[in-house]
Amino acid sequence: MGSIRLVCLLVCLVGYGFAAAEEAAEKVPARYLVGVENIDYRPFQNGLSGRFEGFGRDLLDAFAEDAGIQFDYLPMPPSRLLASLLRDRIDFKYPDDPSWRPELRVGHDIQYSRPIVDYLDGTLVPPSRVGDPISKIRTLGAIIGFAPVAWVGRIEAGQLTLMENADLSALFQQVLAGRLDAAYANIAVAKVQSERIFGNAEALVYDPRLPHATGQYRLSSRHHAEVLVRFDRWLLENAERVSRLKRRAGLTDPPGLSD
Repeated sequence: MGSIRLVCLLVCLVGYGFAAAEEAAEKVPARYLVGVENIDYRPFQNGLSGRFEGFGRDLLDAFAEDAGIQFDYLPMPPSRLLASLLRDRIDFKYPDDPSWRPELRVGHDIQYSRPIVDYLDGTLVPPSRVGDPISKIRTLGAIIGFAPVAWVGRIEAGQLTLMENADLSALFQQVLAGRLDAAYANIAVAKVQSERIFGNAEALVYDPRLPHATGQYRLSSRHHAEVLVRFDRWLLENAERVSRLKRRAGLTDPPGLSD
């Protein structure tokens, strides 16, 4: 009888141990790795210092806290982000847009959240060159990994040369020095960075008559559709909270998108 009781006690202890382990595991939040850009792209976000900061971080952290999950952020060059997602080195990519490098997305089941924030990428020139015909743009600068969607046709036709740079400061200075005819970047970012670099938000200005593109930043993933569904619902249920985060970051509707 003593041995039977001992066996029963051991079985109970083992069962209790498994139950306790399962309960502890349930309390540990799921962790996901989000790939982000390692550049200063304020007012949207900033990953230049190796830390992810700004509107994107505030938004994703707010969702993660409400959802009971953990987001870890991995800043990396923009040119590596999509490849890292496709090779499952990261769980999510932010920001993302299906129109960016669509040829690399063919055959891959990438899923996207609903739109988070609107953007306008445009052609930036010195104020003295606003109104110049498109034929005068022969060299165009862009950040490495940022495909100038609006100019792709002319680039492929050999009508202008694309010059890439890893740094917005160097890129803008090349335009002002005349080594490039124009730069292609987000117009809200251009204002913030021009103020930071030159002390003048209008050092380079957006010419709406030159090629430009609009879209929305989204969160993307290949294997975590259930998290994206929860994120979409959270965005709808917290629309005013998201608006406050945008206003705090200085994000406003791009020209032509506020109607």
